[in-house]
Amino acid sequence: MAQIDVPTFDKLMNPVIQALKQLGGSGTVEEINGKVIELVHLKDEQLEVLHDPQKGSQTEVEYRLAWARTYLKKYDVLENSSRGVWALTAKGRQLDQVNPQVVRRFVQGQKKETKTAIPSEDELVETRACYELMVIR
Repeated sequence: MAQIDVPTFDKLMNPVIQALKQLGGSGTVEEINGKVIELVHLKDEQLEVLHDPQKGSQTEVEYRLAWARTYLKKYDVLENSSRGVWALTAKGRQLDQVNPQVVRRFVQGQKKETKTAIPSEDELVETRACYELMVIR
């Protein structure tokens, strides 16, 4: 069986931004996905590829679009205003596109900072105090 090429999540970042601009700045996941599919001209074969058939019916395109939105949110281009509704931030409204490699490096840098961050003495004291209050109650 031939491998079906599905765009990577980083290649979908700019189409997500374009889709939201065409939708007036915000939209539901379904509206955004539909507009991106239209903009990128994805074929039916690409849309039918399941991400993990043993776990559910989510397609690979839906999965990668979710990651594109997540990275754009962490880069402050999108916000998740309510469940299932996404909108461009002020920063997102001002730009037409992003450099996906810059976005990836920024987000992955955030992850490394979070993992390697050592709490300060003040944070440790505050954490202990909160724990003690919980234990006393």
